[in-house]
Amino acid sequence: MSVNTSQNLPGRLHEVTASYRSTWLRPHGDGLAPRLDHLRAYLDLALDEPAAVQKVQDAAAELREVPHLSAVLPSITDTAVAHMGADFGNIQVIDPRDGSLVLVTQSGFRDGFIDHFSVVRDASSVCGQAARQSTQTVVADVRADRALEPHQQVFRAAGVRAVQSTPLIDPAGRIIGMISTHASQPGRPSARDLKLMELYGRLAGEIIAQHLDGSPATGDGLAIRLPDATTLPRLDNASVELLMRQVLSDTINRIFSAGLNLAGTLQLVTHDDHAARRVQDGLDELDEAIRQIQRAALEISTRHSGRTGAEGTDRRPSEARLVPGGRPGV
Repeated sequence: MSVNTSQNLPGRLHEVTASYRSTWLRPHGDGLAPRLDHLRAYLDLALDEPAAVQKVQDAAAELREVPHLSAVLPSITDTAVAHMGADFGNIQVIDPRDGSLVLVTQSGFRDGFIDHFSVVRDASSVCGQAARQSTQTVVADVRADRALEPHQQVFRAAGVRAVQSTPLIDPAGRIIGMISTHASQPGRPSARDLKLMELYGRLAGEIIAQHLDGSPATGDGLAIRLPDATTLPRLDNASVELLMRQVLSDTINRIFSAGLNLAGTLQLVTHDDHAARRVQDGLDELDEAIRQIQRAALEISTRHSGRTGAEGTDRRPSEARLVPGGRPGV
C-alpha cells in the first residue's frame, strides 16, 4: 500500500479549470433513470455497511472544508489510494473543449508514466473505457489484457499490474473526471470496496464541480443551481423541460443525502423497535419517491424524444465527449 503524498501537476490544473469556466455548459439532468438506480443501490449499501458508508461521507465532508481545488484533488487521491489498498493513484479532469482526460494529480508515479498518460483522447484504455461507458472499470491484470499492450512497457517500468477507474460525477449526473488507483500486484478489489469507491466518486465529484464552476459548497455538499427565471428568454417547451429536469436532479440529490442519513440512523435505533419502524417507514417513503421520479423522468424523456423526432433536431446543449484518435491512456 502506498505511503506517497499526492501532488498536482504544474500548470495542468490551472489550464483545465480555466477551460471549464470559459466553455463549460452545465448539463441539465440527462440520464435520470440510471442515477436513480444507483441511488437505490447506495441506499441498500448504507443499510448493509453503515459504518463504511459513514466513513466515506466523513471523508467527503472534510473536503467541503478545503477552500481550494488545488488542495482538494490530492486529498481525494490519497483517500482513494488508501481505501483501495493501492500503491499509486491519479485524477484526470475532462477538458470541456475536446472531451479529453487531462492528468492533473498523481501519487507515486515517475515522469515516464506521467508523460505517457498526460492526455487521454480515446477509449482504448482503462480510464478511457470508464469515461466512454460512464461506468467504473477494473482490469485485474494489465498484462493479460491485449487491449493494453501498447502501454505494457510503461506499466512494467511503473510497477503497475492492476487498475480501477471510477467516474467523478457532478450534481447533474455528468462525468467530469476520473479517479484511478493502481496496484503493484494483480487482483480485483472486492465488490464492497468498488461500490464504496463509486459512492466516493459521486460525493467527491460534486465538490470538484462546485470548484470548477465557482459555486459555493452547501451544507450537505450537494449543490445544483436552477435557472434564474429572469434569464430565460421565454417559457417555451424547451425552457420548461430544462427547469423540470433540473428540479428532478435537485430532488435526486436531496433524496440521496436524506436516504444515507436515515440508513445510518436505523443502525443506531435497532434497540428501539418503535423508532426503528419509523425510520424504516421513512426509507420506504424514499423508495416510493424514487419510483415516482423514475416515472416522471420516463414521461419527460418520452415526450422529449417525440418532439425531437418531429422537429428533426435536438435542443439539448452539447456535451464534451472523448474523441477518437490521439494517445490512449490509463
